Amino acid sequence: MKVSQVNEDQSQVVLNIEVEPPELEEHMDRVYKRAVQRVNIRGFRKGKAPRSVLERQLGRDNMLEEAYETLLPQMTAKAIEEHNLDVVATPRVQITQTNPLTIEATVAVRPSVVLGDYVSFRLEPEQVEVTSKEVEDVVNSLLQEAGTWEPVERSVELGDMITMEVHGLVEETSIIDDKGVDYIISAESTNPIPGFAEQLLGINQGDVREFTLPFPDDYPQADFASKDCNFTVTLEEVKERKLPELDDEFVHTLKIDEVESVSQLMDKLRSDILKHNRQITDQNYQEKVIQALIDGAQLEIPPLMVDEEVNNYLADQAQAMQRQQIKMEDYLSTVGKSVEQLQEEVRPSAVERITRSLTLMALREQEGIEVSPEEIEEELDSMLGQTSAEAESLRQMLSSDNGKSSIANSLLNRKTLEKLTSIARGEVTIVTPPTEDSNPHQDQTESERGPQDA
Repeated sequence: MKVSQVNEDQSQVVLNIEVEPPELEEHMDRVYKRAVQRVNIRGFRKGKAPRSVLERQLGRDNMLEEAYETLLPQMTAKAIEEHNLDVVATPRVQITQTNPLTIEATVAVRPSVVLGDYVSFRLEPEQVEVTSKEVEDVVNSLLQEAGTWEPVERSVELGDMITMEVHGLVEETSIIDDKGVDYIISAESTNPIPGFAEQLLGINQGDVREFTLPFPDDYPQADFASKDCNFTVTLEEVKERKLPELDDEFVHTLKIDEVESVSQLMDKLRSDILKHNRQITDQNYQEKVIQALIDGAQLEIPPLMVDEEVNNYLADQAQAMQRQQIKMEDYLSTVGKSVEQLQEEVRPSAVERITRSLTLMALREQEGIEVSPEEIEEELDSMLGQTSAEAESLRQMLSSDNGKSSIANSLLNRKTLEKLTSIARGEVTIVTPPTEDSNPHQDQTESERGPQDA
């Protein structure tokens, strides 16, 4: 095998691979040994026909095509290893010449990432608090969940539950024909169509109301989109939700550990809401700091890497749809899009994900962040909690190479983000920003170094 490398832009290189005749013959011989066992050739016992006879029977070009299936990836992999390339996507391979057999492999290599002056970036964290309205909203939600529906003799109001008979016609075709339907009157409801709930306000038991509403232009069922639907609704019953009193007796029904009174409930809710708000605030802070890191970085993403990310994303979407008994082709037909259009729609998101990943990886390497086997075991113990038969089964799965690799990646990401946010908060001081030619830790004082720097 002879290999020459041609550098290209955008972190992609082209390898021109000339396959030696013995290498091609080796793969042709493999094809022969497989094919001779399955092909019946007149005058020969199965598996005994000479290769020359089998080639005439099957056609040499057909056998070559089968040989290429293993030869191309194998030769490409050998060429990549020979040139010590850090590949980040499946190479694009094509045959440019058949005599001698020459392969052109376009290879996406990991791009270099030049980080900006992230060590000087500062961002003041937001204050986290709990408002009275937040507590009231949770209390109201608990009361609503515990409420009961009771019949009332009055007209329909927002928040009521009604029982109705409903008919719907689109162009004289019946699309709804139901009796005894329970329906909650909510201003936010879009079922079965936006505006339906509002049309029922003010009517009384036994009343019949007729009205017409248009289906939205983007309605999932394309056959109905933008068309009018004529509704006839007969109101059978009106119910309102009766809420319990907020007292200690109600609190007992919630069965919350160490909560026996209204005051304890309020304290518990404030604590839980504060924890939730802090998580949201921390996530938002983290995202802002990551975006600042990305904005200051310079990198060139290989197009092949983006193409593969797009295809992987769409493959995941297709699998998710398949689990819901939906085919990708049917979905595309419903939304009126081609595969190419869908690819272009998700391409910006693919670029964002790749940029984020490569930039954080560069930061991790710049800061020398690593994970020890002991840290992986500690994380594994933390994930499993108390020992049990189920935990032991999970431990065996997570203790595999793939399991430990997944845990290690999770820990690396966590430690990288902790380091980045610590710098942004001013908790870690680096006197001289690191450069491409400097040791990123050489200007830190002993007290500033974390465990990963020791």
